[in-house]
Amino acid sequence: MDLLNKITYGDAYQLIKLIPDKSIDLIYTDIPYLITTGGHSQTELAKRLESMKEQLNDISKGIDYSIFDDFIRVSKLLNCYIWCSRLQVPDILNYFISRGYLFDIFVWCKTNPIPATKNIWLSNVEYCLYFRDKGVKMQNDYTLKSKWYISPINQRDKVKFSHPTIKPLELVKRHIQHTLVNKGIVLDAFVGSGTTALAAQQLGHDFIAFENNKKWHGIAVDRLNGIRADGQIAFFAT
Repeated sequence: MDLLNKITYGDAYQLIKLIPDKSIDLIYTDIPYLITTGGHSQTELAKRLESMKEQLNDISKGIDYSIFDDFIRVSKLLNCYIWCSRLQVPDILNYFISRGYLFDIFVWCKTNPIPATKNIWLSNVEYCLYFRDKGVKMQNDYTLKSKWYISPINQRDKVKFSHPTIKPLELVKRHIQHTLVNKGIVLDAFVGSGTTALAAQQLGHDFIAFENNKKWHGIAVDRLNGIRADGQIAFFAT
């Protein structure tokens, strides 16, 4: 099966087995989140929070961490970004740190989060974990080196591409630019609305991308061709 420079519909756990050993230069993925569930009050804010959880229902069960074995197998040198929920941070850190990889933690700080209810923190930060082998080269560009990014919630892109956890294209491109010095192949095993594929394409890299949700697969493919989720054609892919 030809996987290069296309978004392939199917199970990432099976499709990744088709990728040869030591063939990928960078992995950049936003894994299905693990979130808590439970009761809620009838306040307007509580209803908004419950609605948000319902939007995440299809991607709120987490993942089988055994796929990380394949992340390591297919990487020339491990060079890997993983967006995840707060609940997933300890296990993912433990997995890679116990295997001797270097790591950093990046945050996307949102300036307009949903207000917090009593006794909980604002949900104004999202976490991206970065792991690498010592031999991975990075760009010596100060503008790319920040570990934090501040912007409003990505509501415009959520509307355009119908994905509840879509990340800012500018931020994804900055991460890829910083840690992929030469042209290479970028893998996203859980591509969602296609942000990683689009970022790689715009930066002149090849990509391999998987998505097992038929709706989002169609949206991601259309996005690469400049078509929004509502069918409108954009002059520039975003």
